Amino acid sequence: MVNQDRTADGDREHADAPEWNGAEGPGRIAVLSPGGVGGLLAGLLHRDGHDVTVVATESTAERIRENGLRVDSAAFGDFTVRTPAAPRLQEPADVLVVGCKATALDDALDRIPAEHVRGALIVPLLNGFEHMRTLRRRFPDATTVGAAIRVESTRVAPGHIVQSSPFAAFAIASDPDPGPRAAAFAGAIQAAGLTMSAQGTEDEVLWRKMHFLLPTALVCTHAESAIGGVRAGGRRADLLGVAGEVEKAAARIGVALDSDHIARAVDSIPPDTKPSMLRDREAGRPMEVDALGGAFLRAARESGVETPVTDRIVADLERVDAANRSAREG
Repeated sequence: MVNQDRTADGDREHADAPEWNGAEGPGRIAVLSPGGVGGLLAGLLHRDGHDVTVVATESTAERIRENGLRVDSAAFGDFTVRTPAAPRLQEPADVLVVGCKATALDDALDRIPAEHVRGALIVPLLNGFEHMRTLRRRFPDATTVGAAIRVESTRVAPGHIVQSSPFAAFAIASDPDPGPRAAAFAGAIQAAGLTMSAQGTEDEVLWRKMHFLLPTALVCTHAESAIGGVRAGGRRADLLGVAGEVEKAAARIGVALDSDHIARAVDSIPPDTKPSMLRDREAGRPMEVDALGGAFLRAARESGVETPVTDRIVADLERVDAANRSAREG
């Protein structure tokens, strides 16, 4: 699972979603890090005729240049596109989609010269929310907008994406107004077949995502179990405990969340669903513990909200992550 899964009740956030109509199209699109999310979007947008370039590591870019970008999708069919690929952005882009994980963000951004995104729209699809500050500091002459995607999509090999969920939903903040380029990009995403969720402020978009993602990612990874193994029995209390702490912290900044809705969402998703953090733990890769759990705890402390359940789980996972890092380096 990458980013956030679909919620229950038919995803109630879709109900008030606007129709996006970008009259002139989004322009030239660069997708940084074509993993599960970035690769899916790059493939869909290129297939729809948009000018898309992917920016990846040298080996991944070479693989895509040689074999194309392959997408096997339960929702959009199986296809291969011949999108340009390079290890560094070589010409100006109108839209930059940032698809890497937080653990790889600094290295990935070195592939993007600031002059090539001057005046561009930057659409980050990372988990957490501290990356927004990083991107705005790195690219002050661009417009960075809050966004989120809900989909199960995985990079199974360089240039090969498998999207296994029958759904894919996208949200992009509409307040403050990010301008016509954002409307054009949202229109392209909607035309490609993704469901556009209701918009809102940047805080609303990012905290709604955090409300579902944090409890499922942390508790499943801590329990080393897919969602079906943790939503029943003793670990259900941890799921709901983390969700409740997120709801309280969000309320302090004026974002209203509903943890009962999260409980229904947890019960609605397939029992074998695994968050990407759990997959990273199983593979011994760096986990986004700090980008998700750490970022939330820092925000909660700033708001004066107590978070005993999240504190305990994050501390345990930080120890696991540190041990895995030592093993990799040793």
